[in-house]
Amino acid sequence: MQRDTLSAVRDRIRTAWAMRRVCGLIAVAAGLRVGRIIRLEAAGRLAPDDALRMALEAEALALCFPPLPSFGGWRD
Repeated sequence: MQRDTLSAVRDRIRTAWAMRRVCGLIAVAAGLRVGRIIRLEAAGRLAPDDALRMALEAEALALCFPPLPSFGGWRD
């Protein structure tokens, strides 16, 4: 089994948002959180296993919130 990477998790969050599978507000926040986790891990402030766990938690949270219905305008 192939191990997830932080970048792969961030890309999946972005893809879910682009496909309108998740709430855009939550997806943006989760993506920013994973970006910060990547920087903290690179700086040695987070252990790799902890960083991956936190990133996967952010992804799981994002997937819990579907997009809200639109009012009819473009990306309300």
